[in-house]
Amino acid sequence: MHRIGSAFLGCGIAVAAFVMATGATTTGAAAQSAIKAIVNGEPVTTNEIAQRARFLRLVQRDLSGDALMKQATEEMVEEKLKLQEAKRLKITVNEAQVDAAVATIAQRVRLTPDQLRMALGQQGIDFATLRGRLRTQVIWQQMVVQRFQRTVSITDSQIAAALSKQRAKDGGKTPDSADRTTAEYALQQVTFVVSKSQPGSGAQRLKEAEAFRAKVNGCEGMVAVAKGFSEVVIKGIGKRTEDELPPQFRGVLAETGVGKVSKPVPTPTGVEMLAVCGRRDIKGDFSVRGKIEDELREQEGQLLARQYITELRRIAVIDYKR
Repeated sequence: MHRIGSAFLGCGIAVAAFVMATGATTTGAAAQSAIKAIVNGEPVTTNEIAQRARFLRLVQRDLSGDALMKQATEEMVEEKLKLQEAKRLKITVNEAQVDAAVATIAQRVRLTPDQLRMALGQQGIDFATLRGRLRTQVIWQQMVVQRFQRTVSITDSQIAAALSKQRAKDGGKTPDSADRTTAEYALQQVTFVVSKSQPGSGAQRLKEAEAFRAKVNGCEGMVAVAKGFSEVVIKGIGKRTEDELPPQFRGVLAETGVGKVSKPVPTPTGVEMLAVCGRRDIKGDFSVRGKIEDELREQEGQLLARQYITELRRIAVIDYKR
């Protein structure tokens, strides 16, 4: 279930890649805003919709005209519903988590967060639009995981069936099995965020990460330990084998016991570590197996997320203005 939101940042990456390849755009003054919809008493304005429409035009370039505005409107309506539900459940996301999401997008397209902000600005898109969308996506992922984490379970038989189907489709090119055993780890990522306003604080954060690592003795108590430190982001990243990890983390998990945290590694986001919450040995070509399992979890997660938002819409009072 931890990976059901793995595609959430894809839209941001597409935006960043697009603005890198395009020139500046001149935008006029913002038009006077009006209320386009009211969601459980909360307004959705035409300015909000216009900003989202500009954003969507970069992500889905085949959208235009009425179809673009309709999708932008519905996204804003659903965003209000998600944030209202998050407030009811008392689920929040701090700025450090949003900063980390922005930094991840910028890193993948070889931009700094400031360069990404300027690139979006050149397209007439307020950087707050991207941050707001990412904030909602991170919150929504947490909500869906919290609600359905005990519901989603991908079995070995499902994976085997999907592998057989894939082999039939590609004429047997997909490996079926291999005579090797692969260690699969259940992981949580721990990030000690390094403030952009204090870039020289990396050494101090590294010391704090080492102190945190020494105190952790089990994933269950890790959040409580983190409360003794500032600007720490902990997120579940699901099950991974070492060959699925970023290069800086390969080779470190074998020496990290279950319930322990790997050595801290400086990254563009801050100081990062991996907590090993479980381990099992699986026979087979796990690079293929892991990919299939990811796809199945993503499909199931998308279905459950859609069911969730459909339920929120059903019980909501939504008034569209002409």
